[in-house]
Amino acid sequence: MANKRDTFNKRLLDAIRNGGNIKSIPAKTVRKAAEAAPYESDIQQACIRWFHRNYPQLAQEGMLFHIANEGIRLGGMGARVKREGVVKGVADLCLSIPMHGYGALYIEMKRPKCYQRPEQKAWQASVEKYGSKYVVCKSVEEFSVEINRYLAR
Repeated sequence: MANKRDTFNKRLLDAIRNGGNIKSIPAKTVRKAAEAAPYESDIQQACIRWFHRNYPQLAQEGMLFHIANEGIRLGGMGARVKREGVVKGVADLCLSIPMHGYGALYIEMKRPKCYQRPEQKAWQASVEKYGSKYVVCKSVEEFSVEINRYLAR
């Protein structure tokens, strides 16, 4: 499966490099690759909706928030956001409530069959060293279990 996906990605990248002609890639292949797994953003949005339904007071108070640390920045934006404090590897979400001896819960969202990058693992080690909890979630189900477990008194 990984080889098929790698081949698709390589062909797509080659098509873009050669003037954006993706007609050489069959539409069926494009659809199949897109349907293979939900986007990380879609999973995260579903998790936020779940949190708002199940913990409306905490959601209203802004205790679970997204850390906008992703994206490609053009020109001088990359240097500027670094000066503003952007750090590689930071988790996607933070539940800023101390519980069970932890300072906060950091949540890294991933698509199924996707894994942390080295800088994310390094940041996780630092966060845990200083007393916060860190989890990786790949679905709303995993997210709900982690949130419920963390917020249980």
